[in-house]
Amino acid sequence: MKAGYQEVVTMHQHGNSPTRNHEGPGKSIVDLLARQDSAQIQSIWPNDRLCEYFLASDSRRHTWHAWLAARGTAIRDVPETYRFLTFAKSRQILTDACGNCPPGMISALGKFGPYARTKSVYVALHQVLSAGGLLARHVHQWSKFGDDDLVALASGSSLPVSSRVVRALLKRKMPTQATVELLWVISRLAPVHGEQQLVQCTAHGRQPAAILANLFSLTPFPEPPFEQVCALIPITTAEQLRKTGEEFGNCLKGGEELAYALSSVQAGQRYFYRWNGDQPMLLSFSRCGSRGWILEERSGPRNARVPEDMLNHIVGALAAVPNVFVGRGGAGMLEWMCAR
Repeated sequence: MKAGYQEVVTMHQHGNSPTRNHEGPGKSIVDLLARQDSAQIQSIWPNDRLCEYFLASDSRRHTWHAWLAARGTAIRDVPETYRFLTFAKSRQILTDACGNCPPGMISALGKFGPYARTKSVYVALHQVLSAGGLLARHVHQWSKFGDDDLVALASGSSLPVSSRVVRALLKRKMPTQATVELLWVISRLAPVHGEQQLVQCTAHGRQPAAILANLFSLTPFPEPPFEQVCALIPITTAEQLRKTGEEFGNCLKGGEELAYALSSVQAGQRYFYRWNGDQPMLLSFSRCGSRGWILEERSGPRNARVPEDMLNHIVGALAAVPNVFVGRGGAGMLEWMCAR
């Protein structure tokens, strides 16, 4: 970036300050680079000293911005601040700002590019690198940083997940937000399930939704809202639901829909049943308040429509189950409220 700043130096030497040459309404070069810290930067490096800010390396300027982000807007002793930021080592400045300077932070700041970042981004970088481990190493391998990615990764840096599981997850090379969400789910399951199980769930899925479905499959289903009625049999395990989806050729065979279905069943919001009559069908029931269930969906193989006579047969079988309501007039009020 220094070569690009030579024009700024030349402008200063000819009395044409960048603070008086705008790129767009009210935007000077220092405004564009320093952003929210523009006023403080011009206070610390006024007039011709502003060249020192422009000619500094990216890592050095971001070290200053990280210090300003930690210190806030009030600078009591401007001359002393100038001397400290100009002549102290970057590690000393970051330690003064953040309490410590974790390994690799200075080089990571150099990947931020020319523009100042918000306080949350500097805090996130320090948090991830201070935690160390595989996530810190992952950040060191980034060639450039997205603000949202870094902030998201920081939220997962303190989760109690073993290195083996994190390594297996990072090998999937998923979007950062999806990685962090899966880390959170894994952290909730880790006290109950073994490390090897969690590694297998992660390694056997290619996409985030598939991994999520694998993880949800570890948790047993709650008791069904009612037992078998005639040929209507509850699906009581994740593997049964997955195999039924494969047999019927519908969206429950894997991916997002299976993950959502498993989550809703385990949360007590839905339950699936299979009709094992001459014409097999898959039915889902949604919880209605605390004491009842409504029939939400019914379909045959490949989402085929259920014939009216078969639906009448199922309704007749369910008549003996008082906590189940089957609407016959289309999407009614209860279905609209409970199944959305």
